[in-house]
Amino acid sequence: MPAIICRTLRRTPIAWALIAISAGAAAQTAPAQGETTLPTVTVRSKYEREDLPVRAPGNKAASGARLGILGATSIMEAPVHVNAYTRELAEDWSALTLQDVLENDSAVVFTTNKNHLLQNFNLRGLDMTAMDIATNGLYGIAPANSVPVEMFERIEVLRGPNVLLSGMPPLSSVAGTVNMVTKRALAQPIADLTVTYGSKSYFQAHADVGKRFGEEKRLGIRFNGVYGSGDMGAKDEEQSRRVGALALDYVGDRARFSLDLYNSVNKIDNGSPGMFNFLGNAAIPGVGRLLAPPEGDTNMFRGTHGEYENSGALARAEFDFTQDWQGYFAVGGSEAEGQGLLFGTRAFVTGADGTTRGAIYNVHTKSERRTAEAGMIGKFDTGAVRHRLQVSANILKHKEGTVNTACNYCYTTNMYDPVVPNFPSAPVWKDYTTQNEYRSLAVADTMGFADEKVLLTVGGRHQTVKMPLSNYSESRFSPMIAAVVRPWGDDLSLFGNYTEGLEPGQIVGVGYTNTGEALPPKQTKQMELGVKVQTGALTHTVSAFEIKRPSFISNNAAPLPTLVDDGEQRLRGLEWSMYGMLTKDLSLLGGVTHIKSEQRNTGKDTFGTPEWRVRIGMDWQMPVQGLKVGGRVIHTGSQWSDSGNRLRMPSWNRLDLNASYATQLGATPVRFNASVENVSDKKYWIGTFGDGFVMPGAPRTFKLSATVSF
Repeated sequence: MPAIICRTLRRTPIAWALIAISAGAAAQTAPAQGETTLPTVTVRSKYEREDLPVRAPGNKAASGARLGILGATSIMEAPVHVNAYTRELAEDWSALTLQDVLENDSAVVFTTNKNHLLQNFNLRGLDMTAMDIATNGLYGIAPANSVPVEMFERIEVLRGPNVLLSGMPPLSSVAGTVNMVTKRALAQPIADLTVTYGSKSYFQAHADVGKRFGEEKRLGIRFNGVYGSGDMGAKDEEQSRRVGALALDYVGDRARFSLDLYNSVNKIDNGSPGMFNFLGNAAIPGVGRLLAPPEGDTNMFRGTHGEYENSGALARAEFDFTQDWQGYFAVGGSEAEGQGLLFGTRAFVTGADGTTRGAIYNVHTKSERRTAEAGMIGKFDTGAVRHRLQVSANILKHKEGTVNTACNYCYTTNMYDPVVPNFPSAPVWKDYTTQNEYRSLAVADTMGFADEKVLLTVGGRHQTVKMPLSNYSESRFSPMIAAVVRPWGDDLSLFGNYTEGLEPGQIVGVGYTNTGEALPPKQTKQMELGVKVQTGALTHTVSAFEIKRPSFISNNAAPLPTLVDDGEQRLRGLEWSMYGMLTKDLSLLGGVTHIKSEQRNTGKDTFGTPEWRVRIGMDWQMPVQGLKVGGRVIHTGSQWSDSGNRLRMPSWNRLDLNASYATQLGATPVRFNASVENVSDKKYWIGTFGDGFVMPGAPRTFKLSATVSF
């Protein structure tokens, strides 16, 4: 494996660092002289991809991640706060979607209900949607509503704005980057069948088959197929999932090629959970206080249905011109279409007994994304300074159109005992109403000084933002400077960075003195300082950061106001994340995030941004061979539900447990997994969606799965 890693990373110091980490982890788990060890039963050893940074001790996280234009980088050499979660973590929790994995990250809170047809979340205090997820480093490929995890090997989470590293995503989130790394055929053939049962009566089968062909195993094929159906989500709601993903790759002497194809379909029938507003509005006076939450599986929308289908493709080619210079080209895209009850699952609570005014939408939406990137990577020395230089050009086109027939708060129901609403008739989709085009040219140079004890990264991206439907075209340059210093060896890294995120501006509408003016793109700025420490088989990252995100606001002048770039959201935070082995039998994963977010122009706290988020998970490898038990503790602090800071949601805690058992039936490896979320079946408000709407947490949920490796 070390030789393959070095060839893939072109024998950079990063490659050797990863090998050293791998060797250190292996040495740590080696038996002492004279000890006897029982043979280990595992079905996961063959899951390791040789072109990725190796898994860290404990196998829940990886020792490195891909950082966009900076490439595959070890965690200790990364000048940013980043974690990479493995397939094994997803399997331990019988994960179905991205949400099931990201619940282990303290920087993430979700802003849609569990098992909602859409999955949106908040990363480091800033919002992100599924459409802004990256795939193998490129935006515009991932599903638009809910990301299935079965076709992915790694989930990499980079916190904070970083437009230099990966460019602008389709919906322009500046929260950070969540990158999904697709599976590849491995050195050994794989043929796994996993069957899963979820609470109520949800059943799923997942086939994962892969093999390499030829005398030198240059051609690889990997296929993942998923079909699941049954009761899941709200009470009496039925859901189905269908996923097909094909990954092809070819490894030549001086060139590598890959192709990823997928299709994903999610359906819901007979219901969905709801989101509730307790503040009312001018037309509907509310009760003005937070009531006790309903049952977590309360079904507000019986008799409804929804369906979301996504398809995507991504092709990539890499060419080694010399030992130190490489060129690459990637092209891909995705399409999505959703119909039915996709969003609009909201209600205004109007009475202390839970009486509400309900809203319901029948939606038809389509979106289309196309992307391409070309670049060159070179390694060279200038005197005693080592350089890794990368230049890339990127284009992303995004089109979207949505129509709906709505019943806006037109019927009376009750949050504790909902009625069956009349589902509006299906709308007729007409055309795309949003078009964005992002073009950019980026350059980044990572320089190694003092035998690479100091790594300095300097770069920038010149981004052009076009919105053809409004004749908008503006450009901005976004710089980045970052450093890693390792004065006392490889086990301690000091790092800092200045990065930026970019969002489109707008054409000012009517009612302002500057109507028709093209406002420039908004530049979000982050400064971060931190330290990374390896203590034995544990890796810690601690960082402090400040993010300033601008917004357009009215200056409230008379007789006509002016729309100006004078609003600002300021986030100040402290984060700690860790992964690895505390002892030879006890693994840890999780972290603590503290964020103070304020709207500087109003002086009010940002709604939906809890100050404290804690996720601590632990697994114990028991004396019984192959048996592991574990769990995680989740704490989310209190938070405002609305921009006016009128209603504050209380903090909440949750305990989740899991267990796994790996054995063999004859010569066939088998693994059993069991998990339960919300062990105490508590009722609580989990978070917010939009301004003023709160969501109930899901009830106690069981999952059981069995994987047979043929």
